Amino acid sequence: MKKKIFFCNCGANLIGKDRLVEISEYLKKTGNSCVEISDLCCCSVDRKDDTHDLFLSDDMILMIACYPRGVKLLLENCGIDHEKLNVNYLNFRELNNDQLFLAIDSFLSVDGSEGETLEFVSTTGWPSWYPMIDYSRCTSCGQCADFCLFGVYDKVDKKVVVVNPKGCKNNCPACGRICPQTAIVFPKYELSGAIAGSDTIDEIAEQQRQSQDIDTILGSNIYKALEMRKAKRQSIIRSTALQQAIAEREKALMEKGPFFKF
Repeated sequence: MKKKIFFCNCGANLIGKDRLVEISEYLKKTGNSCVEISDLCCCSVDRKDDTHDLFLSDDMILMIACYPRGVKLLLENCGIDHEKLNVNYLNFRELNNDQLFLAIDSFLSVDGSEGETLEFVSTTGWPSWYPMIDYSRCTSCGQCADFCLFGVYDKVDKKVVVVNPKGCKNNCPACGRICPQTAIVFPKYELSGAIAGSDTIDEIAEQQRQSQDIDTILGSNIYKALEMRKAKRQSIIRSTALQQAIAEREKALMEKGPFFKF
């Protein structure tokens, strides 16, 4: 069985550029087959099909990225069944480079696979900040969809889904902070914990944190606050649609000439 290493050269500055460069150079020195992904979060949306195809093999895989729970959700977003993959995960947010290198050497110690480093690059400069839903915890209560003002979520067949990841406001994890089941993961969340995708979740601590966050973000009357946000979201959607219609009308007028009238 061949061995392949995937390395997310994350664009979120979670561990620092010097460390990323050092990891990249070390992988190249091994001479093993490696795929260096510029930003897995971005590629799992903008290059979803291509990302899916990268993993269509029976290779034994070593994935070097952030929290495995978040990485698995990103792979699932590309239609990849991570349960069928032979994957070992290394979390560069919890391991230092010396620990990573020892683990890489151990992975390659038996039957390493010679090959080149393939660079797999995201196609946009989008910061790719958006939520993933851990359906093993989600109860489809819809609180995140009611809270979000930017149309990131929708309810489809009684299931909450992320339909507009690029609508998410950069570095805003508020929906994840108030999720009753701690089911929302932001892989690029700089702090540790369940929201960042940590595999180990302190349920009691998360409940306490969530209670405080709900009081801070929504106040004492949660349902009234959510209804107000729903109304505000609808207002934003109507305003955006109106602005788009006006822009399209102005464009049509310019194309038809100064004497054209509807």
